[in-house]
Amino acid sequence: MTAPHTVTTSRPGGEDTAEARPTHWQRLAPPLVVAVVLLVWSNLVLPALPADAVLKALFNVGGVAAMITVARLLGVTWADLGIGRGTWAAGLRWGGAAIGVAVLGYGAVLAVAPELLENPQLAGASPGSLLLRGLVLIPLGTVLAEELAFRGVLHGHSARALPVRAALGVSAVAFGLWHLSVALGPSAVPLPPALHWTSVLLVLAVTVVGGLALGWLRHRTGSVLAPIGLHLGTNAVGLVAAGVALAH
Repeated sequence: MTAPHTVTTSRPGGEDTAEARPTHWQRLAPPLVVAVVLLVWSNLVLPALPADAVLKALFNVGGVAAMITVARLLGVTWADLGIGRGTWAAGLRWGGAAIGVAVLGYGAVLAVAPELLENPQLAGASPGSLLLRGLVLIPLGTVLAEELAFRGVLHGHSARALPVRAALGVSAVAFGLWHLSVALGPSAVPLPPALHWTSVLLVLAVTVVGGLALGWLRHRTGSVLAPIGLHLGTNAVGLVAAGVALAH
């Protein structure tokens, strides 16, 4: 077993003390634990809850708040978490631009081919329920919670233990596996087994790639506000666009 490295320091009185440096595995432990907790949370805890979107959103927000608290107690800084004050301006610029691109993109599709945005699962949903999902549940329970968890806490721990590319890869793969229970669930259209598993792999691949894009924005700006903007653009703006498509 590898012993921890030590470094000798001197106190003001001249007395030398030895401080243990964490080993490689000790540095890897926090991101590995965070990744496992996130996957258990998404694929075992949330599916076991009652089918109540508000309850699940509250659980997600409460869970990520607890993770941030533990991370801070372990010495992870606000900058490590992507919410340091010095990164707000860059995060808002990139995040705002991402939302703007999403609005323009969905608007163009609505103008040219609105049928592409129709979602049968939204049929019969009231305008009030769509507004609740689009303006509250998705922004807080999905986007904010997931970005703080993956591009905040997990990336913050990973970047302290791994090279940048490896840290981005860890958060992206974990983000893909976070969606495993959703990918394995029943699809809107019944599929034969072969196509079902193909769709599962496709969902995982798309979410991993999405995780890489979100992680790149986090690394580029140093802020979780940038990936929050992109995530909002694809999810919340997309839901509003789908609702408009169904209404017309």
